[in-house]
Amino acid sequence: MDTRFIGRGVALAFTILLLAGASGEAAAAPAPIGPQQHFAGLVNGKQGSVTVQVVCPGPAGKHRTGPVRSGQTMAVAAEADGHGDTGVFSQVYAWFQPVPSGAKPVMLSFSQYGVRQRIPHSVLVPCGGTGQAVFSSCPYLAPCAVGFIPDALKVTFQNIAASHSRSRP
Repeated sequence: MDTRFIGRGVALAFTILLLAGASGEAAAAPAPIGPQQHFAGLVNGKQGSVTVQVVCPGPAGKHRTGPVRSGQTMAVAAEADGHGDTGVFSQVYAWFQPVPSGAKPVMLSFSQYGVRQRIPHSVLVPCGGTGQAVFSSCPYLAPCAVGFIPDALKVTFQNIAASHSRSRP
């Protein structure tokens, strides 16, 4: 047998392992969201308690809002023991709470698991404090059928503009 052929095969296998990542697990391929499925919401790739960075130059007042720092994401993962349940729906919406008084939140819409979406610059959140990232198969304040269960992540809003201005001499 040709040793060059064997060497190329070993190199190819090694490259595939490197591309799969250090953990040896390949990223899950996107899959359609369907009815009667459990899911978990993700902010910046994490579940549970998460931090969202906000850009609010100047002091952060109680009712002040600002845009999230660019590059942050939301996604939905299919999980058998996830807190969320799609009920009869085949889509999941995501938004942040609290919502500024009199406003409707900017919602992201997901039709597939494992697809990250950047949080748009138009999303305004509190300049500091805590809130929630809500993932629900029922849109914000819409009348929906029985059976869906939202997944809500605890969010700490961190004003990075204020922390950068404090660190300057």
